[in-house]
Amino acid sequence: MPIPRDVVAGVDMGATHIRFCLMAADGTVLNCEKRRTAEVIAAGLATGVADFIQRQLAVLKAHCCGLVMGFPALVGKDKRTVISTPNLPLAAGELHNLADRLEAVLGCPVEFSRDVNLQLSFDVAQNGLTQQEVLAAYLGTGMGFAIWLNGAPCLGAHGVAGELGHIPQGDMALHCACGNPGCLETVCSGIALQHWYARQPRDYPMGEIFTRAADDPFVQQLITHAARAIATGINLFDPDAVILGGGVMDMVDFPRPALIERIKQHLRRPLPYQAVRFIAASSSDFNGAQGAATLACGRFIPQARHLTALN
Repeated sequence: MPIPRDVVAGVDMGATHIRFCLMAADGTVLNCEKRRTAEVIAAGLATGVADFIQRQLAVLKAHCCGLVMGFPALVGKDKRTVISTPNLPLAAGELHNLADRLEAVLGCPVEFSRDVNLQLSFDVAQNGLTQQEVLAAYLGTGMGFAIWLNGAPCLGAHGVAGELGHIPQGDMALHCACGNPGCLETVCSGIALQHWYARQPRDYPMGEIFTRAADDPFVQQLITHAARAIATGINLFDPDAVILGGGVMDMVDFPRPALIERIKQHLRRPLPYQAVRFIAASSSDFNGAQGAATLACGRFIPQARHLTALN
């Protein structure tokens, strides 16, 4: 009987879709799959994620040495505590002891991460920026933001650094999903854009907003809000480069050049205005999951082999 090969798992959990990646010890991607989040977690978050990974492992005749799972959420510095998930459809208690429950079923160590830090890690590596200082703005369901300093994502004192979407630069008459009034995401996010689109009947699909309604005042203001927030981050951190991406920026005819021009209007001169570079994020569906699996490979494969050698 063949010995199961060692693999790691990466999971990128979004509000709409959840993405899985299994990776071999040498970094080879063995399998990537995408499913609707609601379907996977219908029987419970831990059960759904573990069952899906175990089915993949059975097909590959593989053993999982570790899992890294990303959330659009606040994740504690212990990498095991999910503090807040305002944009995820989770029942109360689903996150309680989640790492312990996944470890018990999968028989391997589990760590959590903010999803934007996984995407940032992927984009930094893809663009050869690991030794530089980088900011990333991912305008999707929310306003994702991440900071790369000293060769790694900056986590902050409690693991929650980089919450640009929750600075008080939104509509103070509106409460954000996080509970605070006036967060940037109330006026600058995929959720805000969807709410605007649904306010009245329209003769075009939401995916064509930037083609059919580019001059609408709300759409123009969304770009302005994004530009001002990103410029603030640049003026604070003086990065070498800024990565721009996310589902909204990937929409047809999104005005990326106009966004960059508006960002530059607010940059401190002569620097960082003259030096900062803007780079488009890779838009593959599986970047976050592959970033998670790559991190798991580095964290858990050496540990698993050390334990095997001891036994």
